[in-house]
Amino acid sequence: MTTDPDIKVFLDFSAGAMNVNGLVQNWETEFVEEIENLKVESLRTSFRRGFAKGLSGQISIREYERETGWSFDTPEDLNDHLSALWTRFYGDADPEENVR
Repeated sequence: MTTDPDIKVFLDFSAGAMNVNGLVQNWETEFVEEIENLKVESLRTSFRRGFAKGLSGQISIREYERETGWSFDTPEDLNDHLSALWTRFYGDADPEENVR
């Protein structure tokens, strides 16, 4: 289990919004809107930082799979999944600028 508070926020929201066993049609759009509509700016910021940290390899496959129910064969598969999702959330913004 991670001790990084940003990663924990990212995983907590991911577990609730994109668990593979409960996905609904247009889940990606709904997930993006849920985060955009958070009233607490610090949560939105922490989510984005945790997401960026995940893309930098700071989330293990096992940890992500446990929280979301998704399944990946390699770290590259997880990274591809997260990269596609990042694009849905933040377009072409560089995640490396958010790791701090």
